[in-house]
Amino acid sequence: MKIDDLLEKYFEGETTCEEERQLRRSFATGDVPEHLAIYRPLFACIDREVEAAKNDKPAESTIHADAPKQTARPLRRLYYFATGVAAALLLCIGVGKLLLSANETASSYVIIDGKYYDDPRLVQAKALEALDNVSFTDEELKDNIIPDLLP
Repeated sequence: MKIDDLLEKYFEGETTCEEERQLRRSFATGDVPEHLAIYRPLFACIDREVEAAKNDKPAESTIHADAPKQTARPLRRLYYFATGVAAALLLCIGVGKLLLSANETASSYVIIDGKYYDDPRLVQAKALEALDNVSFTDEELKDNIIPDLLP
């Protein structure tokens, strides 16, 4: 079977173990057409993984043997944690302000001839006018209210 057909079957996930071994051997020996050379690192990596599994070594140690191990930096973790908390706090404040501004309505209003007005000066003027209309003079209070309270 040609290597092109095997590669097509491999990428479709339809190859057997023997066909995959044949592919790895082909790419390891270098009997590969030039247009398929881009797949050589893939099969070289897979070949190293297989060898590492046979030797009971972790595969990472064979691939990245000279790479230094990185330890988690506590300062970096603290930085990520602090930025996450700050972002959550800003989000809560923003949502809270949106909810409060959505619920705000004019606290003083007046309805004149069926029309709604919430201008504070107009409301104050109409309130004072209404108080003048319902207020009593001192004489009216003495004549009407006070005699009823006395026995």
